[in-house]
Amino acid sequence: MMEEPPVRPPTAASIEYLSARLGFRNDPVMQDWELEVANPLDLDRYLTLFAEVINKDDLRFTLADIIIQAFEETGLDLELDARWRPFLDELVENMGVHAHQIWYWACFDVELEDVWRVAPYMRSICGAYK
Repeated sequence: MMEEPPVRPPTAASIEYLSARLGFRNDPVMQDWELEVANPLDLDRYLTLFAEVINKDDLRFTLADIIIQAFEETGLDLELDARWRPFLDELVENMGVHAHQIWYWACFDVELEDVWRVAPYMRSICGAYK
């Protein structure tokens, strides 16, 4: 299994850009901004933008958390959602950018039956990397 990667927070510039581009609230008192703004109904819009900002690591990192939270909130079976696996593949292909976020969402400090729905997938990715 991979070791815990260094923490990588979202940048202020990426939050500002995504707020303007996607019409998000950007209030300084929002502790977990990227999780608070996620809306599962806008998942396709987020995924489209994720593909557009292919060479902008900070934006993709911040947007990936929004996307993961939106998938978490869909209530759909992730195995049956045709968007889920390609998105995970993108995270794996860009492990240098997304390693901490994959680790975070794997939620290793919580029993599997009490974790987010996305956690088993993230744990699987972590298990494949040393």
